[in-house]
Amino acid sequence: MLFTPDGQEDRIGSAFNGSLACDDVDATYRQLSSRGVEFVSPPQKQPWGEFAIMKDPDGNQFVLSSS
Repeated sequence: MLFTPDGQEDRIGSAFNGSLACDDVDATYRQLSSRGVEFVSPPQKQPWGEFAIMKDPDGNQFVLSSS
């Protein structure tokens, strides 16, 4: 069940201003992908760490990251 405050229905499926941290983005990406989680982008390495972007059934996007 999705909780959306009245008047904010237009925010469903928009960006989430935050990230979810894990120890190993590659391993977590493989594990979640095998369980049906849809990713917008595969793991990417940056100077500051690694990240991947996933989305929930409503289209909300979440960053999975490690440093």
